[in-house]
Amino acid sequence: MEELKPRPKQLATWALAGAFLATSSYLLVFVPIPRLPSHGHGLWALLWMNRLRFVAFFTPLALGLAISQVAERRFNRGFHDDLWSEAELEPVKALVANPIWRWASLILCCFGLLAMIFSNNPKTHFSGILFYVFLVPTQTAMRIRQLVTSRVKTTGVFRDWKNVKPIRSDHWGQQPIPPSE
Repeated sequence: MEELKPRPKQLATWALAGAFLATSSYLLVFVPIPRLPSHGHGLWALLWMNRLRFVAFFTPLALGLAISQVAERRFNRGFHDDLWSEAELEPVKALVANPIWRWASLILCCFGLLAMIFSNNPKTHFSGILFYVFLVPTQTAMRIRQLVTSRVKTTGVFRDWKNVKPIRSDHWGQQPIPPSE
């Protein structure tokens, strides 16, 4: 049975979709999720009371990051194993070169900032710590773009400097002999 190779555009799209799913978890902070009843006091009672909030926040975050990382890792492995030709990678280059990724993260950051500023609940201001989540789609697109853009091949002396043997000489410290004319 012939093994199907993954399509590069599909993997890049899954990586970006997972990143946006992880980003959506931040927006759930502003959704009024009720606290469940709990008996007792302390940290465990507080965590048990907010279990519905934790599930609502961490489920899309964990699922989105997992999807994004698996797809990006498969894309990375396929790219380094030369599974795809340049023609198959062209749609991926066009997808990640689109400036929509920067604009989407900027719009999401502005939305999150406005939601924190105009929120009546002071507890939502604490969610500013998680503001970095808005950058996940842009970072994913930049990692894929950096991978698929062609690099300039160096033809200089230090191209393969890690495999250079150490310098040996039988005449250390001796004066060089001038060439005779």
